[in-house]
Amino acid sequence: METTIIMDIPRFYTALAEWGACLLSVLILPPRITGWKRRATILGALIVFILYHGFAGTLPLFLWIPGMTCAILLMYGFLLLTCNVNWKDVGFCCAHAFVLAEFTASIHWQVYVWCVSYFHTENKAISVVTMLLTYILIDVIYYLMARKSIPDDEPMEISTRELISCILIALSAFAISNLSFISPNTPFSGISGSILYIRTLVDFGGLVVLFSLQALRSELRMQNENRAMNLVLQHQYEQYRLSIDNTELLRKEFHDLKHYMIAIRAEENPQKKEQYLMEMEEAIRTQEAFANTNNSVLDVVLTTKSIYCAQNNIRFTCMADGQLISFMHVKDICSIFGNALDNAIECVSQFEESDKRLITLSMYQKNQLLMIQCENYTETSLTLQPGKLPSTTKKDAFCHGYGLKSIRQVAEKYGGSMTIQAKDHWFTLKVLIPIK
Repeated sequence: METTIIMDIPRFYTALAEWGACLLSVLILPPRITGWKRRATILGALIVFILYHGFAGTLPLFLWIPGMTCAILLMYGFLLLTCNVNWKDVGFCCAHAFVLAEFTASIHWQVYVWCVSYFHTENKAISVVTMLLTYILIDVIYYLMARKSIPDDEPMEISTRELISCILIALSAFAISNLSFISPNTPFSGISGSILYIRTLVDFGGLVVLFSLQALRSELRMQNENRAMNLVLQHQYEQYRLSIDNTELLRKEFHDLKHYMIAIRAEENPQKKEQYLMEMEEAIRTQEAFANTNNSVLDVVLTTKSIYCAQNNIRFTCMADGQLISFMHVKDICSIFGNALDNAIECVSQFEESDKRLITLSMYQKNQLLMIQCENYTETSLTLQPGKLPSTTKKDAFCHGYGLKSIRQVAEKYGGSMTIQAKDHWFTLKVLIPIK
């Protein structure tokens, strides 16, 4: 076989490899366009990749580097057009896709060259079959691995430092793997028989390094998320402990109402008598806020939130049987009900109209399922995708946005699930837990 054939991968195969690598990111990342527009864009990108590499194959060798640069920009543009992520996330995925395409094309061509050497014949059918099998196998494996490392319920948030590191790794792998094609007289170049092996090995090494970087990011993200969720859970528990003392003080004040009655009867000054009556009314409203669900932990949480709502002109209604959650740990009860009500209170507090400051909470058993439902009025338009949580709108994303995740984690701990829905100006949170 001729040396040029051994060294050069057909441009058509390179185009397919680059398009297929980009397609994997398109399938994993959230879409910017949907429906027929998305399908047309993907098909159009395939045609553009094939036409471009067909043209680039006719260019002289000294334009090879600019030609590959344009190919990378073409991949970047394809991802930016079809994926709803920022430019840094696109750059990160583009670097992964480029190294994956290089490795896929290289290992296929190495397999094909071995087949030709072994059978002593060149066959276009063998080339196409090995290409399809190799591309599909590698891309499927990559897809299954990549979808686990890329979060599907929040943005990747690639930093500038991470993007630069990823780009340098991709460029280094590309440069070293193709050094023998530019000049065979370097310490890192190989002879004609080992060129393909060196290229495949270096591209594979670059892909492993990039995956290691992504795995490290995922691990750090999980650590940060767990730390933030623990802070949220600890905050709810501390609120519960503080509410116990506050509730006892309120009960003592209510017990002293008889003294108010005596003072009112004895008071002759109309202004002071009116003041005493107002204080009594306030104490009665406070007592009305006390919850009695037959679960002491839930009573404290609901009483605290109910008193806050009464003091801030928020209409809060609750129907709950606390005995249904007697199997739950104290912190889990605080997490579910504390976070759910905190989010609802925060949402309705932005409205001035009293008829919009509405929160309802219900808990009941249906068949063998415990059903917890918290609803609140909202005017925020939310686009919720199945299985995903809405991202926090606060600037400090680390300290916020983990309330719903904490609720979902507790529900899954007991074999249940959490669902959310935003419809007709109502935000609904449902927790379903099987009762054993």
